[in-house]
Amino acid sequence: MRTGQHPWPVLSFAAAFNLWHIQSMKLDAPGLVVANVRLDRVNEAHRDILATSGAIEAMWSWMPLMDTGTSFNAYFDQTLQEAREGRMVPFAITRLSDGAFGGVVTYMNIVRLHRRLRIGYRWHPEAMRGGLVSAATSLALMQRAKECRFQRIEFLVNVANKEATAAVERFGAAREGVLRHYMRTANGLWADVAAFSLIGPEIDRTIESLRQHVDALAAAEA
Repeated sequence: MRTGQHPWPVLSFAAAFNLWHIQSMKLDAPGLVVANVRLDRVNEAHRDILATSGAIEAMWSWMPLMDTGTSFNAYFDQTLQEAREGRMVPFAITRLSDGAFGGVVTYMNIVRLHRRLRIGYRWHPEAMRGGLVSAATSLALMQRAKECRFQRIEFLVNVANKEATAAVERFGAAREGVLRHYMRTANGLWADVAAFSLIGPEIDRTIESLRQHVDALAAAEA
């Protein structure tokens, strides 16, 4: 080796930028946009929007009971607190074509050491379920988790929530079993939850399937 020659290969600018991008990407980084949908980290400005959206009434039967209370403000305050502490990344969803509120969804139970997280607390207005907003939201979440190098994406679904169970199964997630009496919900009832997951190559396949689905829905709406 000649004097002054670097012992490691020199990365091109593009390769170095891509490496920096992967290493520095955060789950809550701005710019999370797919098709006609944008996800923004929930903040105090979303309190009134969420309170009047109908989400709380719809989610009441499967939100977990909390020791701080079961009011909307108790849940919202807890969400912001867990977000500040890095245990949760809650998103508000916006349909860009008209600025309409498209719902909420959350990364939760984030364990960076083992590269796993859970997607939950998801709700869309009824008119946006099963369409482009829902599909683009799923794709955005999966792509961001993949970019941040997570290797396991989990879903815990109240077995009584048939719509949510069917949606997770459409992802191709593996059903790992049922956790009986796993939690009490805000309405005071005990809930059994089904555990699902996507790992490694399964995440890649789901992303590709969702991308094709989003493209088809976007083309149909154009």
